[in-house]
Amino acid sequence: MATPDEGAVHHSPNLWHEVDVPPFRKEIVDLKFVNISIKCYEKKIGTGFKEEYYAYKIISILTSSDERTGDRQRYEAWRRYSEFETLKNFLISIYPHVVIPPLPVKAIKGSSGLLSKITFSGEDNDFLLQRQQALEIFLVRLSRHRLLSKNFWFHEFLQKIGWKERLMQSGFSGKQGESMIQTLSMQLSKHTPDSRFQEVKAYGHDLESVLKAILNIRERLNGNMKAMYKVHGNFSRVFSEMCVDEKSLGNGFQIASGCLDSYGDSVDYYLVEEESRFLLPLKEYIGFCDSLRSVVRRHEVLQKQLEKSEENLSSKAEQKESLQKNGPDDGNNGGKKLSFKNLSALIRGEDTRYEVQLANADKELSDAEETVDQSQKEFEQFTEDSLQELEKFSHQKDGDFRSMLINYVQLQMHMHRKGMTTWQKIQKGFTDTS
Repeated sequence: MATPDEGAVHHSPNLWHEVDVPPFRKEIVDLKFVNISIKCYEKKIGTGFKEEYYAYKIISILTSSDERTGDRQRYEAWRRYSEFETLKNFLISIYPHVVIPPLPVKAIKGSSGLLSKITFSGEDNDFLLQRQQALEIFLVRLSRHRLLSKNFWFHEFLQKIGWKERLMQSGFSGKQGESMIQTLSMQLSKHTPDSRFQEVKAYGHDLESVLKAILNIRERLNGNMKAMYKVHGNFSRVFSEMCVDEKSLGNGFQIASGCLDSYGDSVDYYLVEEESRFLLPLKEYIGFCDSLRSVVRRHEVLQKQLEKSEENLSSKAEQKESLQKNGPDDGNNGGKKLSFKNLSALIRGEDTRYEVQLANADKELSDAEETVDQSQKEFEQFTEDSLQELEKFSHQKDGDFRSMLINYVQLQMHMHRKGMTTWQKIQKGFTDTS
């Protein structure tokens, strides 16, 4: 049995190098992805309390960016779901302007609509297979993104044992602070919210509602469809019995029985194909709706932080103005008016001379101006970068929806051709016996 990360290949020095950028944004620039897939999942036993968990085998093929060399690298690693969560949280923290691809749900949704943990029974196989497919889509999305695909820690995730521990040791806390972000974004802003981001926020809510409605409709239709197809399977058994009693039509009934038996079983293939080609992408884009709102929340937080820095600057300017207005007054405490504030400062051992306080006020005002300038640049840069990412996401979504709908139409056509062929064979069977 393969052990986690068995067969992982280390980089050759001549194939890659790390760009000198902030620690968590280190990039691998000399490799590009050719293929990435999850081959299987496997139940494993953890350490400590010997907990059971499922791990997924990831195979990644990369090639040198220099097409003249043709050199290739192969990564192999076993990763459990919680490690995918850590990777996603890391990427959200480091690239807050990017619409990060979503992960599939962690728990199983039962018939009652409640979420429950995996029970490690055979009944969970369908769920685990769907999760495997969704996790593979997640990795493919990352491998195709111009920034995320080059991130050093993404490559570590794909090949190294203990990548998560090294990530934490490097200073990443693993906490997004999403609750704080939501709290700050809910606070009222003095400035008018950016209409472009408000449109994205509203669109995310509307899209999520529509996609969930489609899933609910399909769930009901699929239930009715499966029942209808299974009824045709019952006809198969009836016709099989009739071919014994009805000698003159026996051959026709026998043909009909075989055709309807095959027709009834074909619904299972249809449902599997529909899940993979239509429903799974729909579920992914429900997750993308939350990613859109996450980008908007971060924009709102940066706007709020900018406002707070502007308020602080205004306060420091007022303090300096007040200090200048109540300037030195000869004969009072060495040229400085004695006040309760000055008395408190004296008790604390602070220098209350007017020139010193004015110098401190100048420095605090200068620091506040610098903070406003930095906040303004950060806000403007985030706005520019996130709008570019949102535009790319829009093009991606249009292409995915087009492919998704084409796949759905083709699947419907295939099923209806299957039905037409079935009924034509049955018709021919009875015609030939007349």
